[in-house]
Amino acid sequence: MKIGRGALILAGALLAASPLASSGSARGSTAVRPAVTTHGVNFVDRAGRTIVLRGVDMSYHSALVARVMDLHANFVRLRVLWAGVEPGRMRFDTAELERLDQVVGYLTAHRVNVELDLRGKRAPDWVDTRAFFRRRRAPQSRAVYLGFVRTIVRRYEGQRRVIGFGIFNEPEPYRWNGVGTPRLDRRILRWQAGIRDAILAEDPYTTVFFNVRGGNYGVGTCFRCVGFKTAHTVLDWHDFFNGCCGSGLDATDDNWLPSWPATHNQRSTKYDGTRGNQWLNLAIPWRATHRLGIPMIVGEWGVRNDDVRNMAYNEQLETIMSRHGISWARWDLDCGPKFGLVTHGHLNEQGEWLASELLGSR
Repeated sequence: MKIGRGALILAGALLAASPLASSGSARGSTAVRPAVTTHGVNFVDRAGRTIVLRGVDMSYHSALVARVMDLHANFVRLRVLWAGVEPGRMRFDTAELERLDQVVGYLTAHRVNVELDLRGKRAPDWVDTRAFFRRRRAPQSRAVYLGFVRTIVRRYEGQRRVIGFGIFNEPEPYRWNGVGTPRLDRRILRWQAGIRDAILAEDPYTTVFFNVRGGNYGVGTCFRCVGFKTAHTVLDWHDFFNGCCGSGLDATDDNWLPSWPATHNQRSTKYDGTRGNQWLNLAIPWRATHRLGIPMIVGEWGVRNDDVRNMAYNEQLETIMSRHGISWARWDLDCGPKFGLVTHGHLNEQGEWLASELLGSR
C-alpha cells in the first residue's frame, strides 16, 4: 500500500513528540497522581483548582491527531478497542500497543489530558459473550475483560496526563432485545463495580469513567445496593437527544419516549429541540451525580453535519454545559462525514465553531 507524504509527516511528528516512543513499554514503574483528578462533584488540578475538561472523542488509529491542537482542546477521550488490542487471550498485538503509545505520547506532550476509553464491544473472537453480564457468568466475563484492562492501566499508570480509564462504553448485553429495566441496570452496575475496584487497586490515583447502561439509562440505580463505590469515579453521560419532547425519557429513566429513533439526532436533518428540553434531559444525570457526590462528564454529544439547524443544537448544549460547569468530549474528530469535525483534512463548519468556543473558554 502506498503511504502518502502527509501520513509520513504525521507519523514522524508522533514519534518525535512521543515520550513513550523511545522505550519498548510505556509501563509506568509507579502510579503517580495525574494532572487532573476528582474532588466531590468537580474535576481538579494538582493544586486543587476546579477544572472543566473540554475536548473531543477520537480513535488511536486516527490520522487527524494534530487537529486536536487546532481545536484548542484540553481533553481527549481516546477509544481503545479490546478486539484490536487482545486478539488472543493474554496475547496482545504489539503494533496496536505501539500505535497507542505514539498517539498518547503526542497528546500528553502537548499537555492534553487523556481518558483511555476501554471499549468492550466488539469483543475479541475468542471471548464467549453469552450471558456476559449475568451474575453466574460475571466472574468469568470480568476476568477476561480485566486481562485487557489491567494491561492498559499498568502501561500508562506512570503518565501524568493519562487521567483515567473508561469501563466498557455503553454496556448492554451482547445478545439482548427489548426494554431496559432497573434489574438490568443493577446487573450491569454490579459487574462494573468489580472492574472499577480492580482498576483502582492497580492505580489508586486514577479516575474511572463509566456508563450505567447504554450511555444514558438507569442513573437512579442504587449504587450502594450493588456494591459500586464512588471514590475517584465519574458518570459518563452520552447526549444525542434532539430535544423534541420533555426529558425524552420515561419516569424510571430507563427507556426513551416515544422511542429511540424519535428522540435522537442520528435520524434527523432538521433539529427542532429547545434548550428547556435539553436541560430536562441533562438534569437527570446532573442531579443524580450531585446526590452521589461525584462528577459527571458528557462523554459523547453531537449533531449531524447535514442538519440545517445544527448550530441551534450546538449553542443550546454548550450554553447549558458552560452554565453548570459540566465537562465534555464532542463526538467526533474522525468518524466520517455524518458527525465528523474534519473534512478533507481541515476543520469543517462544526469543527471551526467548536475551536472558536474552546479558544474563548481558555
